[in-house]
Amino acid sequence: MPLQPAVSIGMPVYNASGAGIQRALDSLLAQDFTEFELIICDNASTDDTYTICAAYAARDGRIRLYRNERNAGAQGNFTRVYELAGG
Repeated sequence: MPLQPAVSIGMPVYNASGAGIQRALDSLLAQDFTEFELIICDNASTDDTYTICAAYAARDGRIRLYRNERNAGAQGNFTRVYELAGG
């Protein structure tokens, strides 16, 4: 992956475990265009969202995974994803 990705895809998540998050991640990672970074920021989920995302991050170097220690609210989590973007 280049030092500066062409595109950043932000995915703020909170309690998104289950088939939905897996389908979303599978779809993003299956794109023909590969010069992107996927920034996932978990907003202190209380379910297994972070564990699911961590498994994907371990398999794909384009994924940058972060977790807020405390819930920052929806706007706070969206802002953090934006600030972490490099593309």
